Amino acid sequence: MWDRILRKSLFLAISQASGAGRRVAQRSKRRPILEGLEERQLMTASLAPIGDVSVPAAQGYQLTLDGSGTTSPKQTFTATSDNADIKVNVAQGQFWTLNVTHLASTTAGDVTFINQPMTFQFFPGLTPNTVDRITNFTNTGYYTNTGKYFPRILSGFVAQGGSNSPTSTSSSSGTPGINTEISQQLAFNSVGQLAMANSGTAGSSDAQFFITFGPQPALNYNYTIFGQQVSGFNTLTDMSNVTVHSNGASTPEVSVPDNPVTINSATLSDSNPNGVLLIDTTSAHPGEKANITVTATDPSDGTTSTQTFVVYTPAATGAVRQIGDVLIATPVPGTWKQLKTTTNTIEVNQVAAPTIPPSEKVQVVVNGVLDSIQPAASSLSQIVAYGSKASDKITVSNDITIPATIDGGRGGKNVVTGGGGYTLAHGWFGRSTLVAGSGYNKLIGRQGQVRFRANKSTALAFTGRARGRASNGQPLKPGGTYYRFINNHLVPVLKINS
Repeated sequence: MWDRILRKSLFLAISQASGAGRRVAQRSKRRPILEGLEERQLMTASLAPIGDVSVPAAQGYQLTLDGSGTTSPKQTFTATSDNADIKVNVAQGQFWTLNVTHLASTTAGDVTFINQPMTFQFFPGLTPNTVDRITNFTNTGYYTNTGKYFPRILSGFVAQGGSNSPTSTSSSSGTPGINTEISQQLAFNSVGQLAMANSGTAGSSDAQFFITFGPQPALNYNYTIFGQQVSGFNTLTDMSNVTVHSNGASTPEVSVPDNPVTINSATLSDSNPNGVLLIDTTSAHPGEKANITVTATDPSDGTTSTQTFVVYTPAATGAVRQIGDVLIATPVPGTWKQLKTTTNTIEVNQVAAPTIPPSEKVQVVVNGVLDSIQPAASSLSQIVAYGSKASDKITVSNDITIPATIDGGRGGKNVVTGGGGYTLAHGWFGRSTLVAGSGYNKLIGRQGQVRFRANKSTALAFTGRARGRASNGQPLKPGGTYYRFINNHLVPVLKINS
């Protein structure tokens, strides 16, 4: 059969052709003997930190739980959410490991990897028919004897495997296909998602599968997502770097590996130190959030490891917009009454995006709500953030290396914190505290109303003073004082009186 993922269509086409805790050394007359307490300690439960996650309302997300810090294969996970609209469950399926090999061709930049593993966890509770089918193919040796090739690799999109040809997706297992299994919470919004190829017609999911290199929303709800990668991401990265050539189709696509990418083995296991958290936002509305707690437990010694993080369902806050390569965060100005009774909190962060190759995006949280505009950091040249009420708090994370201009609110007590890139911070209205970030920065505010928290990255600080108007009505030139950060202190270096 002709298995193909159409990058710009909504379906995958398949043609119809188809101890260290204690190291006990017992001294004897001969030599020390090491007992097995060392191994026991290495099995202590482990769970790597988890960053906050953005998940669209009415969808879901499959989050890899990294428990690789333990050697216990039987580590288990539990999870809770404090928001009934945002549900979490730990996947209970088997783990599928593919070992793959590719020898670099003579093409410059090609890569070699030999018998490198990728491991995925299945979702039998959400896609039982597909999981049964892949399990049967694995147990009969299909993926090592017949459908053992990855004939299509399109960096930034998917790697497609399970074909009997190293250069063509036109293959069939000979077993009647099955229908696509759609679950609302399974959307293409991450990297390492495992899904079935199909032709867009009923009963066309056969044996070929694909693995995503990042979010692919155009594929949503047209293919069965039946698993999530939990380890071996370095292998997937290597696969994305395989050199490829045109498939020779009428609409050509440069995706055929120059040398074969081959599956050496496909095995199933009931246990793994890693896992998958199924996040379900199908009942949530835009603008919600939940505090999630995940606990890893090692049953061999009862130890636990716990991590907490936040799931946001982003919303259009009306405060964030992108104009060209400039991101602007400015909440809608309040009424005079609101100026005295409400405040704004704006947080600008740069976070890793779930993609291969790695990328980052910028997120803005406005008054506790994550905005839905989240551009790639590489697409921005500047960030502008302004307060619009009284006592606003604006923070640009030190992870942000994009130049930023930030200004406090219109009164009250404002706090403005710079980021990791060049920052120009202003505080003219109300009483403002300007906090320098780790990047090169300049702090400017109203004399008598501003406080500086400078650091060695502060190029200058300036307190300005308005001098009213002359008798002819023209504004007088302002005065002020320039400061430099010297020996951990701001030192005045120039005073302007006229």
